[in-house]
Amino acid sequence: MKKVVSVIIPVYNVEEFIFRTVESVMNQDYKNIEIILVDDGSPDNSAKIIDELAKKDDRITCVHKENGGVSSARNAGLRIASGEYVTFIDGDDWVEPKYISYLLNLVESNKCEIGMNKNNYSDYNTKSNEEEYVISAEKAIEWIYLGDIFVAVWNKIYSMQFLKKNNILFDEKIWYGEGMLFNIDCLQFVDSIAVGEKSVYHQVSNPNSAMRKFNVDSNLCGM
Repeated sequence: MKKVVSVIIPVYNVEEFIFRTVESVMNQDYKNIEIILVDDGSPDNSAKIIDELAKKDDRITCVHKENGGVSSARNAGLRIASGEYVTFIDGDDWVEPKYISYLLNLVESNKCEIGMNKNNYSDYNTKSNEEEYVISAEKAIEWIYLGDIFVAVWNKIYSMQFLKKNNILFDEKIWYGEGMLFNIDCLQFVDSIAVGEKSVYHQVSNPNSAMRKFNVDSNLCGM
């Protein structure tokens, strides 16, 4: 039986974007997924939109909670995720139809517990190629600090068993830069990770999103 991939999407002030985001996940060529939408007390109409989307696809689960920040929202998703793998998508971004199948194949074919994609489509990048390779955790940390790999948790895939075994969650006391800390925590417990360079993720500029505020100072720190 195909493995289940959990897709966690924090939702805050994304009423203009969230339909496209979720629709891009619903239309994945890899169908064995669960979509967890976490409304982090959004003051706009995002909550209503995701509830309507959930009526159209039984793979969607909506969580509504008081505002606690993006780390709190992602942790809420992780606590109910039932997949063998998890990937994160921001509520204003969208993904190519092969996003999940590409990342899943990346980790499975290279026998790694973490897969990171080096490229994505954005205002700053249009690079894409078919190259794949395995690098050491030390090299991955170096690349993250140098900006060669985005510090964000989106455009990556993680083994749920690995996260649970090592008690890895997001630090809810940190609202900015939590993606880097999460990835550094992960890299302390692995010897190597799989890296791909095919762009399958579209990062969208949205200054109103909680996931984007840190990007005002650095486009490398998308969260």
